[in-house]
Amino acid sequence: MRSSNQVNRRLQACLAILLCGVAIPLNVTAQETEEPGESGMVLEEVIVTAQKRDERLIDVPISITAFTNTMMVDTGAAQLADFLQTAPGVSIVDSQSGTQNIQIRGINSTYGNALVGYYLDELPFTLVGNTQVPDVRTYDLERIEVLRGPQGTLYGDGSIGGTIRILTRDPDLAEFTGDGDLTGSSTSDGDSNWAAKGMLNLVLKEDVAGLRLVASEEQYGGWIDNTVSGVEDQNERDISNFRGKFRWVPTERLDIILSAWHTEEEALGDALALDDGTTTDPVPEYDTEYDLYGATIRYSFESFELVSASSWMDYTGDSVTWIAGLFEFTDLTDQDIFSQEVRLASNGSGSFRWTTGLFYREMDRHTVALLPAFAITQDLNLKSDSYAVFGEGTWTILDDKLDLTMGLRYYEDDRLYQEDVDPFLLDLIQSIDPTFTGTVDETFDNTSPRFNAAYRFSDDWNVYANVAEGFRTGQPQPALSLGLAALFGVDIPSGIEPETMWSYELGTKGLFLDGRAMFEAALFYNDWEDLQVPVLVTQQVRALVNGGTAVTQGIEVGATVSPLEGLSLQFAGSYTDAEFTESVAGININDGDQIPNVPEILLSATSTYRWRFSNALGGFIYGGIQYASERTDTLNFATDSASTTRLDVRLGVEAEVWSAFVFIDNLTNEDGALAPYYFGPAGPATRMRPQTVGLQLRAWF
Repeated sequence: MRSSNQVNRRLQACLAILLCGVAIPLNVTAQETEEPGESGMVLEEVIVTAQKRDERLIDVPISITAFTNTMMVDTGAAQLADFLQTAPGVSIVDSQSGTQNIQIRGINSTYGNALVGYYLDELPFTLVGNTQVPDVRTYDLERIEVLRGPQGTLYGDGSIGGTIRILTRDPDLAEFTGDGDLTGSSTSDGDSNWAAKGMLNLVLKEDVAGLRLVASEEQYGGWIDNTVSGVEDQNERDISNFRGKFRWVPTERLDIILSAWHTEEEALGDALALDDGTTTDPVPEYDTEYDLYGATIRYSFESFELVSASSWMDYTGDSVTWIAGLFEFTDLTDQDIFSQEVRLASNGSGSFRWTTGLFYREMDRHTVALLPAFAITQDLNLKSDSYAVFGEGTWTILDDKLDLTMGLRYYEDDRLYQEDVDPFLLDLIQSIDPTFTGTVDETFDNTSPRFNAAYRFSDDWNVYANVAEGFRTGQPQPALSLGLAALFGVDIPSGIEPETMWSYELGTKGLFLDGRAMFEAALFYNDWEDLQVPVLVTQQVRALVNGGTAVTQGIEVGATVSPLEGLSLQFAGSYTDAEFTESVAGININDGDQIPNVPEILLSATSTYRWRFSNALGGFIYGGIQYASERTDTLNFATDSASTTRLDVRLGVEAEVWSAFVFIDNLTNEDGALAPYYFGPAGPATRMRPQTVGLQLRAWF
C-alpha cells in the first residue's frame, strides 16, 4: 500500500479543493443542485448525445438509459457498480481489483477485448486484450448514458453488447462555483471507510473561458479475514482521482475543451471470499494507474458542425496473485493508446440529418508475466493500428411522423503480436519451421450496417425497430501456440476473424399522465457468430479459434412516475435467455449451455421523496433495491452463484447550500456469491461489501 506521506500529500490536495468549495461566504444561490422540494410532478427532460447530436432521451429510437448527476447524488453512488445494474439488461461485477466486468443483454466473454464500448466524454477507454473495463468514480459527473445493443456504426469495435458513455461536467463560464463532500462509514464485521471529494469551478473570463477542477481521495477498509495468516480485514482499497477540464469559447462558432484525468487505485486483496466471509489464500495485490488526456474542438458552420476529438491514455495495471494459493504470479502490464476522431454532423432538425466521420486508434500493450517458483518469464507485446470510416443518415417523412435511418461503418485493424520465446525452444521450433520468429502480424476488417425505423404517434410517444450489426476485432494467434503447433505437426490459423452479431430489436417509449410518467419496453434477439474461444487442440497445443454460435434474446421494461410533488418512483426489469447454439470441440461448450456469468432475471426499484420543513430546509428519503438471479458457468465447470438482493436506504436534510445524509448500504447484509464458484461449491467467490452504515456531508456555493 502507499506510504503515509503519499496518502497525506494526496489528501491535502483533495482537501484544498474541497475547502475552497465550502469556505467561501455562502451567500450565493446554490448551483447545479436542486433545492429541497424543487422537483415538481412533471419529469425532468433529459438531453442525451448518444447518437452524437443533442436529442431528448424520449426521442432516441434505441434502448438507452441515462443517469443524471441528480440521480447519482441521490443514490450516494461512488462508482458504476453502485447503480449501473438498475438499467434494464445490464449486469456488473466489481472484483475490487481496479477493473469491473460489465455485460449487456447477455453478451459476455472472458477472453479478448471488451464486448462493451466504454467512453469518457469523447474519449474511448477500452483496453487491449482485456474484457474488463477500468473503474471510474462518479463524483461530479454530468451524466452516464447506457446504450443497449450493438452500436457498431457510430462507436465501432467492441460495442457489440452496447456502449457506456461517461460524461463529465463542463466548466461553467458564468459563475464561480464549488462543491465539497465528506463521507465516513463503517462496514459490518469489517473496517471503517472514508472519502473526501471537492470541486472548484473557476471563471477565467466570463462567457469565454473557464476551468473545472475535481479531486477525491477514498479509502475503503476490508472485511475478509484470512484464517491462515491471521490477517483481519485484509481486502482494503485506496483510490485517488484528479480531474481537470478547461473550456475556451473564443467565438460563437468555436468551442475548445482540454481535459486531463488521473486515477490511482491500490488494493490489498480482492472481493473473493468463502461463504463464511473468510479466505485461506495469500493476499493478492493490485496497483492500477491511468492518465487520460483529451482535446475536443467543435466548430459550427451554417449547416453543419465539425468535431475533432483526440485522446491519449497511459494505463498501468500490476498485480501479484497466487496460483492454487501456493505459487506467486506477477503480471506487469502497460498500455499506451492514442485515438483521433474527426466527424461532420448536420445542424438543425430538417427532413434529412446526417453524421459522417473518420476514426484512427493506435494501441500498444506490453506485458511481463513472472512465475518465480519455476523461473518462468513471459514477455509479450501487442500492437494495434486501426482506422474506420462511418456515416449515418436519417430521413423524416409522412408529416414528420416517420424517421428512417441507415448507417454504415468500415473498420480495418492491423495487429502485431510479439513474444519472447525461450532460446532452446526457439531453436527447436525453427528446426521444424525456419520461418518462425515469435512474431505474428494479422490484418482484420469488418463492415457494419444499421437500419432503424421510428414512428411517432405524438411528440411524446414512439415505436421503433432497429436492426444492426456489432463486431469485435480479430486476434493474432499467440506466437508460442503457433510454434508448438509446428513442433507437434498441428495446423492452426495464424489469426482468428472478428466476432459479429446481428441484433433485431422492437421497442417503444413515451411520456404519459401529462408528463408525470415515462414507460419504455423492448424485445431483442441477438444472433452471435464466430465466437473467439481458446481450445485445446491436442494435449500439447492450446489455440484460439472462431468456434460456435450463440443467441441472446429477451425483454426489457422500465418506468418512472412522479405521482406526488417531490416523489419519484422508478422500476426496471429484464429477462435474458443467453445460450450457446453450437458445440465446440476441445472446450466445454455444448449446444444449449448458458453463456457464462449472465443472470437470467434482473430487477430494480427506487423511490426518492423530497419535502419541505420550511422555506429553507427540506427532508429527503431514498430507497433502492436490486435483484439478480443466479449466474452459471459450465464452460469452466463452475458451481452456480446465488441469486442476490441488495437494499440501500438514505435519509437526509437539505438546505440551500448544504445537505447531510445518513445511509445504510446493503441493509440486509447480502453475502451471496456475485459470480460462479470457480473452485468448487465450497470455494471462494466474489462478494459485495457487507452492510455499511455511514454519514455524508455536502456543501456547495
